[in-house]
Amino acid sequence: MIIVKDLHKKFEDGNHVLRGVDYHVRQGEKIVVIGPSGSGKSTFLRCLNLLEVPTGGEIWFDGQLITDPKINIDKIRQHMGMVFQNFNLFNNHTVMENITLAPVKLKLMGREEAGENALKLLERVGLKEKADSYPGQLSGGQKQRIAIVRSLAMNPRVMLFDEPTSALDPEMVGEVLEVMKELAESGMTMVVVTHEMGFAREVGTKVLFMDEGVIMEENTPGEFFTNPKCPRLQEFLSKVL
Repeated sequence: MIIVKDLHKKFEDGNHVLRGVDYHVRQGEKIVVIGPSGSGKSTFLRCLNLLEVPTGGEIWFDGQLITDPKINIDKIRQHMGMVFQNFNLFNNHTVMENITLAPVKLKLMGREEAGENALKLLERVGLKEKADSYPGQLSGGQKQRIAIVRSLAMNPRVMLFDEPTSALDPEMVGEVLEVMKELAESGMTMVVVTHEMGFAREVGTKVLFMDEGVIMEENTPGEFFTNPKCPRLQEFLSKVL
C-alpha cells in the first residue's frame, strides 16, 4: 500500500533527519516505529502524507507516486487518516461538527449521513453522549479518541499515528490504546510512532527501530523484543523495558 524508496529529509538548518529510508507497508499491517527522540521517526511518518516534504526519494501510495509535484496531495490525504500528539481539534466547534466538517465540506457525504456515521463512530469509542460538547469540556483521553473518530469519518485506507499518547496523563493512555487496539483488530492498516512498548508488542505486526535517520532494525514483535540484533537497539531496550 505504501512504498518508500531512498527517503531523505534535510531541514534548512542543515539537519539531515532522514538518510535514505526504504520501507514497504502492506495492506492490513500494523507497523510500529520506535526509537530515541530526534531519531527521525515523526519526520518519517509526516513524510508519508507530505506534511513534511521530502528532499529526496520516492513515496508511493496505492500505486501513485505522491512525491510527484503534479499530484493533488489533498485528494491522497482523504485516504490517509492522521492522528497528532496534540489532538488538533477545532475548539470553537462541537465534537459533532469536528467529525462531520471534512466529509460534508468535501462532499463525500450529505450532512445527515455524516451525522449518522459520526454517532456510530462515537458509540464505538464510548463517547456518544459527548456529541454536543466542545473540546474544552473534554479530558485529554477523550479529545484523542475524538481525533481518531474524526480521521475514521473519512473512511481512510490507512491510519497514521504520531505519538498519540505522549501528551496524555498516564491514566488516560489506556483508553486511547484500547481504541487503537480495536481499530487494529478490525483490519485497519496502521503506522504508529509511539513510546508504548506494550502496544508495540501486543498489536504490531512489525516493529521498526529508527536511529540517526535510518531504520536500524525491523522484526516481528516477538523477535524484536526478545532477540534484538543491533547493539544500539539492545542498549535502547535495556533503558526502556
